[in-house]
Amino acid sequence: MTSTSERSDRAKHAPTGRLWAPDGFSVPVSITQSADEILLVILAGAAEFVAGPLSYLMLESTGGRGVVRTPGAAELLEPNLLRFVFDQTPELVQRREFVRVTVAKRAVLENEEGDMLADALSVDLSGGGMLVQLPRATELPAEDELYFTLYLGLTEYDDQVSGTAKLIRKLSGDRAALGFHEMDRREQERLIRYVFERQRIALAVTRGDTD
Repeated sequence: MTSTSERSDRAKHAPTGRLWAPDGFSVPVSITQSADEILLVILAGAAEFVAGPLSYLMLESTGGRGVVRTPGAAELLEPNLLRFVFDQTPELVQRREFVRVTVAKRAVLENEEGDMLADALSVDLSGGGMLVQLPRATELPAEDELYFTLYLGLTEYDDQVSGTAKLIRKLSGDRAALGFHEMDRREQERLIRYVFERQRIALAVTRGDTD
């Protein structure tokens, strides 16, 4: 049952915001909210966004009292119109996977036989996936697992994490959104710490407190 406080939190969404997929891909949206539902009009990039899963989404907007984030799923009503359904598990608001940073790091993608598919570069990175810039005209298998090695340090001999991922969507400009599938727990924790540290540095630069 929805509590009064939850309804109050939901009422704080601004008229415009962003809708985030768990792989870090996002689109700008206009927000029309009633007591029971939210309707979203995707303002740009609708075809690319709805090509991926519409579950485990995060709706984000900034109002007078700060940033509001609401987890949920979506139902496609029209090509650029979604009905946003609230997630009934409030703790998902705190999921670390939704913290993203813009960072350029080498990402090597291989198939299960160990053949290199791409020597790519990350664009956005989170605990749940990454957006990568692929070499021109690179084709990735849509259904197969991809084996990745992500180099977080300054050289390929420094800190790195590896695991498997799946292609979520192929974007224009030879970019691809990948969702992490399997990763050693310790490596995932190291990746999440890295993402949070990069976010902390970015926020410090934005505020100007970079002593």
